[in-house]
Amino acid sequence: MNPIFTVTKTLVKYLHWIAGIALVCLMLLTVFDVVGRAFNRPITGVYDLTVLLGAVVIGFAIPMSTQKHMHVYMEFFVDSVPLKWKKTIQTFTYCLGIFLFLLIGWNLMKYGLTLYQRGEVSSTIYIPIYPVVLGMGVSFFLNCFVLLRQLTTVFGKEEEA
Repeated sequence: MNPIFTVTKTLVKYLHWIAGIALVCLMLLTVFDVVGRAFNRPITGVYDLTVLLGAVVIGFAIPMSTQKHMHVYMEFFVDSVPLKWKKTIQTFTYCLGIFLFLLIGWNLMKYGLTLYQRGEVSSTIYIPIYPVVLGMGVSFFLNCFVLLRQLTTVFGKEEEA
């Protein structure tokens, strides 16, 4: 396997773990806030934390879902066409995905740097927003490598693990 794809696979696992930890934190935060509200002691800034943790969960889980083919797939259509067309459709889809994730990742990086330069923080507890946005940008760029690896498997150049 290509060393770039080996590193990509490792980074995807780390991002997936971070997303999982963020999801558990999000769940615990929600439970403690609901219980706290019952005793008139809500957690300050729970909305800000929920938004930021939700962004981490979604953004960091995308490469693993792509790697494991857990996304929505038009299998009934693609499987009904001849192999030549199937490979053409897959190639087009992977190339389009790479282009879109590059574009979104680039814009997230630009936006994250703008947030950093402006010193933007969350509204109630003043947590900087830019690390989450930059992390999502990195995650989307990493997803491009996942899609590139899948593209190499379409024509049998490399076996998918």
